[in-house]
Amino acid sequence: TETNPISRNPAGNVGRPMVQTLPQPQDIVDCLEINTFDTPPYYSTSSRSFRNTIEGYSAPQGMYDPVVRSLHNLAHLFLNGTGGQSHISPNDPIFVVLHTFTDAIFDEWLRRNSPGEVVYPEENAPIGHNRRFNMVPFWPPVTNAEMFVPAAENLGYSYEVQWPTRAFNVSEIITIAIVAVVLAAVAVGGVTACVMGARSYRSSESLEPLLGDSFRRYSEDDRRTEKSQSTV
Repeated sequence: TETNPISRNPAGNVGRPMVQTLPQPQDIVDCLEINTFDTPPYYSTSSRSFRNTIEGYSAPQGMYDPVVRSLHNLAHLFLNGTGGQSHISPNDPIFVVLHTFTDAIFDEWLRRNSPGEVVYPEENAPIGHNRRFNMVPFWPPVTNAEMFVPAAENLGYSYEVQWPTRAFNVSEIITIAIVAVVLAAVAVGGVTACVMGARSYRSSESLEPLLGDSFRRYSEDDRRTEKSQSTV
């Protein structure tokens, strides 16, 4: 900055072990699976709220825990310096990268859920956060509802992100294994049946040799010749 150098001490807050690691890909998967945008009291204590979870006040699975800091908040606190102090964090260039990626997660959630502005709190949210309130400090004024839309179709930009996928749990792995074994058994049974059928067909041919003999077909001239020879 103009007065002081940017400070960073990643994972240096030994007094808070929870903020000594960055968010993990699975945290993003869990967050994106929360279908409800926000829940009362529409604040940092909300549970099962995508908005509160992506901010980082809830666990990635959505449950509020006063001790937990995740996703956006965890990334700030991990920096443990300029970027970890809310009043000066924009001075650290990582601020732009972090908030861009946070917006990408938000945009992906909108794309997956197509919620419509009706799910955005109309009242009782903190000042400036209700549906029809203007977003500060944008000018000309724009409301929260107007920006509650997928970016690519409405705002003229998009993100190219390869989103992580949820790992299979034990029951799903067992189910997949059972289905694979059944399909393999059906395939082996089908092949075996075809082979046995082919062998059976060849065996029946060997027992009826006449079926394999070829016979001469006589023409009308042949019949006349044989008839004349028999007359003589």
